Amino acid sequence: LALGARPVEAVPGALTFRGPQDAARAAALVDALRRGAIRRAAFVVPAGTIWPMPLYELALQAAAALASTTAGGELTVVTPEARPLAAFGEQASDAVAAMLAERGVALRTGTVARILADGRLDLGPDRALAADAAVALPRLVGPRPRGVPADALGFVPVDAYTRVREMDGVHAVGDVAAHGVKQGGLAAQQADVAAAVLAARAGAPVTPEPYHPVLRGLLLTGGGATYVRHDPAGASQVSEEMLWWPPGKVAGRHLGPYLAGRLDLGDRPEAAAALARDVAA
Repeated sequence: LALGARPVEAVPGALTFRGPQDAARAAALVDALRRGAIRRAAFVVPAGTIWPMPLYELALQAAAALASTTAGGELTVVTPEARPLAAFGEQASDAVAAMLAERGVALRTGTVARILADGRLDLGPDRALAADAAVALPRLVGPRPRGVPADALGFVPVDAYTRVREMDGVHAVGDVAAHGVKQGGLAAQQADVAAAVLAARAGAPVTPEPYHPVLRGLLLTGGGATYVRHDPAGASQVSEEMLWWPPGKVAGRHLGPYLAGRLDLGDRPEAAAALARDVAA
């Protein structure tokens, strides 16, 4: 099962940023800040199952855009995390906090935003943040596939070998699986585990290893790229140099190198189409 998850609005009144399809709306908000049409904007990580990095990218890039103008602006990141980008460990959190501070972006951790209305972002009982606009990531809802166990949010519970609990011969990987952090690189690692288990079951001479997530992220800040990596068994890493190859956002163990050897495909649409057929096969 690799059914993904469904993004839904998490903060009513805020612009819900789901990805490239909402880039133009986010750009319009930043343009309004640059023109002085609005002055106070919040960037919100909602509670729930999410991938928070895009929100930090948006905040840092908005701050970089404002730095090149004379327009003032108040930018604030609001997150329920105890530390910014906490999934990547202490070193990465410290680095992101320093970037935000350097660019004048305020940070409110341990805070859940509820709704934006009448120029105020509701932060819970008797707390609010003045904001003319807000950008929020969506929260994810699982697909709750029929005939398969699912938790309260619709995600499928699995064991360390991606096997669906209480079912034989069924695996779930990616966003549909009940893991806390949802990210493409982690989905690829889960798929490797599932492939090894299925191969061993079919008689191949392989020994499956349990899922051991290694989190990799490429943070685009508006002034360069920062690579972050976190292995729960070790320390986090932060660098402006590449921490993996190829140095892009595709972190699949085999797919990344495969695409890296075909970097000319963007100039040859017919070859890219052939590659897509090969990958699908």
